[in-house]
Amino acid sequence: MVARLLHLKRNQRIPLYLGGMMGPFGGTVLIPMIPELRTTFETTTATMGWGLGAYFFPYALFLLVSGTIGERWGRSKCVQIAFFTYALAALVCVASPNLGWFFAGRTMQGTANAFMTPLLLASLVDATEPERLGRSMGSYAAFQALGGVLGPLVGGISADGNWRWAFIAISVMSAILLVFLLQRQIEESVNINSVSIRGLLSGRMLALGLMALATSAGPAGVGVLVAIVARDNIGMSGSAAGLVLISGTLTAAALGPVWGRFIDLVGARRAGLVAVTLSSLSALLLIWVSTAGGLVFIWMLGGATAGFIATCFQSLAAVAVTGNRGGGISFVLSHRFLGSAIGPLIWLPVYSNSPASAFLGCASLGVIALVAVIASGYDTLPS
Repeated sequence: MVARLLHLKRNQRIPLYLGGMMGPFGGTVLIPMIPELRTTFETTTATMGWGLGAYFFPYALFLLVSGTIGERWGRSKCVQIAFFTYALAALVCVASPNLGWFFAGRTMQGTANAFMTPLLLASLVDATEPERLGRSMGSYAAFQALGGVLGPLVGGISADGNWRWAFIAISVMSAILLVFLLQRQIEESVNINSVSIRGLLSGRMLALGLMALATSAGPAGVGVLVAIVARDNIGMSGSAAGLVLISGTLTAAALGPVWGRFIDLVGARRAGLVAVTLSSLSALLLIWVSTAGGLVFIWMLGGATAGFIATCFQSLAAVAVTGNRGGGISFVLSHRFLGSAIGPLIWLPVYSNSPASAFLGCASLGVIALVAVIASGYDTLPS
């Protein structure tokens, strides 16, 4: 009977993993098709780059409250509405007669994703045995990384034919998940009427948010600098630099379950200290890289540890506010993507003057993250 129950829970988790792919997939699918979009909408590359901002800025903004709203209104209803909106938004992009409509569709996608990710994660926690929480979080992070790889791949293939195919694929996949997979997989919050945002405003939760922000703006967010090193310092082509970045993402996807098992063994707090330390070390090592092989090796380490960090703070956020699990997750994720947005704004100008100072600065934010992990006091171990 116990084995049958575990099998049911495992089957319940698989659709949640697949749902977790959709956000990164939809966010990154635009990257390789910017030249085709630029031609279609008769605009500049810089303007077309806002197609990424139109997705990620509302995503980060609504994450501050989306989890709490979902717990309050009901996870299942919110997730179904979110996936329906995500599918519809992709069709808006397909049918866009001008750039304004296309950006509107991207904004709808980012907003919908804010209500998908934290509620899927909250349901995953409730569908997982406590002693296997880290492994489930690691597997979820692996699927997220896989979505981040598949997005540019599918976007590039579509760009060679018709860029609209990629958004049609997003709409179809979202509809399939909505109709056939997710309707019966979402665990509802147990105390809907008592859900409040106040539990997110404690000093311990702010420390957890600071950890996510510091790591994303610092050691876990050096990918943009890695791309510049590959192009300017080592002389790689654009496609080769892209493969370097993908190598880090693939490593993160492959090691996600391994990091999860480590979290189950020592707890997410201790694992977080290890993850941040390793990530900061990889950022420091980039100061001395001078060959293509060295860059690939170090970024594979950096990408893997960035995935390790994501698994740790998502695990900590999942247990931080038990009466508002989705709200705790979305609050921390909002800080993560805020860090990802401001990191390049800080370090690219520094890099222009001194590459070593940029990497040293990224690594130094890891110290702030280490202090924040300790200050939060949260852990996934029962003790």
